[in-house]
Formats: sequence, structure tokens, C-alpha cells
Amino acid sequence: MSDTHAVLFDLDDTLVDFQYSRRHGLRAVQALLPALARVPLEELELVHDEQLHANYLRTLGGGLSDNAARVERIRGICQRHGLQPNEKTVAQAAAAYAHAQQSNARLVPGVRELLDVLRGRVKIGVVTNGPSARQRGKLERFGIRPDDLDALAISEEVGATKPDPAIFAFALTRLGVAPPRATMIGDSWENDVLGALGSGMAAVWLNRYRLACPDVGRAVEIRGFEPLGDVLEILGVRPL
Repeated sequence: MSDTHAVLFDLDDTLVDFQYSRRHGLRAVQALLPALARVPLEELELVHDEQLHANYLRTLGGGLSDNAARVERIRGICQRHGLQPNEKTVAQAAAAYAHAQQSNARLVPGVRELLDVLRGRVKIGVVTNGPSARQRGKLERFGIRPDDLDALAISEEVGATKPDPAIFAFALTRLGVAPPRATMIGDSWENDVLGALGSGMAAVWLNRYRLACPDVGRAVEIRGFEPLGDVLEILGVRPL
């Protein structure tokens, strides 16, 4: 990837460590619903993922508020494990999840250092699915201002969601870089890797949870952003 002139990043679980903050949120739910305390955290995460996907499009399209979606997810987790708490308890658990999850937001380890090294040496962009206000809020929370990016493509603003080539084309146009000179880094094989490859870009799969690779050889796989030198080598950027 020595010809890389631009690096595009996914946001959730690539720049922002969603798993870390979610685990804090789920522990808060377990504290309010003792019957869930005996359920392994990894199992709750899988069910939570299912619930996220179940109402994702409704949330993305504005048909379901963030709070209502959160309540639905908690209700779904309870139903999966044979619990039928009253609506007040479900609402309290959803609120506890939100507070704990938001209070423990952090960047993925190594992200800050990587961005600092890349800035000014290659063009940097973010391509993310989600509501505009929420995704911009995440960036601002960690001091990643839109003005610090060469391109910011948010699905609600662009009118297309990954892996649709249109959202990648939007970002590349803003960058002024041809697809072969850009690399996409993301945790989703379907949205980030296949989306980037389908748009003519190179792809780096951030596989922090050691999932089985769906198609070895189609993308470079990394387990994290540390050590920094290894990531820079993959991107064809010399260390400072």
C-alpha cells in the first residue's frame, strides 16, 4: 500500500471503542436485573448485537428515537432470557445502560497516536453509518473536529449507507483522491472491507475480536493499532 495518499476510517469500534463502553452498559443492566447477572457478558453482547441489527434501519431512518430503540433492545434481551420485567424496570435498565455506556466512552487504544502521525502526511477521512448528530457528537467528544478531517461522510447526510459505493465515492470526491490511492480501515467485513473493495480502494480489516476471516487475502488484517510502527508499515507511511 505504498501508494496510499488517503486513509479512511470507520467510526464505531474502529475509532471509538464501542465494545468497551457497551460492556459497562451491560454490567449496569445486570446490576438492575439480577436474573441476568449469571449470563456471561459475551452472551449478552451477542444478543445485544442481534437487537441492534433488528431496529437499526428504523433508528437510522428516524422512525425510532435513540431512547426508544434502547428500551426495545433491553426488552429483547430480557425476552431472550425468559424475563418479563415491567415497563418501568425496562426503562430504568435502558437509562442505566445509557449512563454507564456514555460515561465510559473512549477511543480504541492507539487511535490518537495513529491520527497524530498521519495528519499532514496523508489525507484523512471518516466514513460512518448513523444519525448525523450522534456521529458528529462522538467525534467532537474526543476532539476530532470535522475541520481536522479532509472528508467526513455520514450516511444520514450523504443519503447512502455502507457498503453502498455512493458513500465511499462521496468521501473520495471530498478528498480529491482516486480510489486506488486510498485505504479504508474498519471492523465490519461487509460494510467496510467489501464496501471499500467494491469501490476500488484497498482495505484493512480491524479484527480486534479474532473472528474467522471470511475471505483470506482480500484485505490486510490487523488486531489493533499497536504497535504503531506495524500499522504505518501496512499503510506505506514512514514513521516520524
